[in-house]
Amino acid sequence: MIAKCVLLALLVAFASASPTQDSSMLTYRDALDMFLDAWKKMLPCGFAADNIPAMAPLTVDFFPFDYVNGETNLKGNVSNIRVSGLDNFQILSGSYNQSTLHATFDVMYPALQILGSYEVEGVLSIGGLLMPIRQKVLINKKITDWRFVGEYTFGQSLTNSNGLRIADFNLQYFVGGVVAANWDQYMDIAGNNYFNSFINSFSVLFTEEIQPYVTPLYEKYVLPSINSLLSNLDMTQLTNYFAMQAELWNNAACTVQA
Repeated sequence: MIAKCVLLALLVAFASASPTQDSSMLTYRDALDMFLDAWKKMLPCGFAADNIPAMAPLTVDFFPFDYVNGETNLKGNVSNIRVSGLDNFQILSGSYNQSTLHATFDVMYPALQILGSYEVEGVLSIGGLLMPIRQKVLINKKITDWRFVGEYTFGQSLTNSNGLRIADFNLQYFVGGVVAANWDQYMDIAGNNYFNSFINSFSVLFTEEIQPYVTPLYEKYVLPSINSLLSNLDMTQLTNYFAMQAELWNNAACTVQA
């Protein structure tokens, strides 16, 4: 249910950002506006009826991992993770054309703060070079102006002639800045300063270099799940879903402050 709410919200609801002159779309657009407003208000509390946890802030007490891939072998855990700012997204612009069913969106998270810790030990293989890793890190990282700009078109489902799908999808994302003040207990001050500086620079560079792969990766790993959901809905049913879900969340009357 979390995936259903999050993915549909990101890909569809952003179309409600701009006004429309077509009265036939008002109910649909109003439902989308209601959904986004209710989603933002619900995040600090979550919604137990749909197994949606509180996400403003999003917390993870403890999560172990044991990753093996070829000569890479990493074992460790993350703990006491706290991500704040997920409910402060801003819709900078958006459009929806009823005739072409084409939509655009421009959405930004002004600031995400990530706190917590992780431990990892093992061997990392990079191009055949084996690198031993041993880290025990306190995480203190801030991402600013995380922006998503994209477009898509509603098409007919490939599995249900009465259903919908997302077609002609294109997405880019940008990061304004990354500030890391992490602390690895196995390093001295100079070592920590160096690696924090590297994280800051590499994060922005990685964002630039990965742009050509964002849309193909999203189409391969995310869109199939979304289109599977949309295949069961026509536009009227999708509108009703947003309105109904917004009403449920608003009736929960979340009053928790992040």
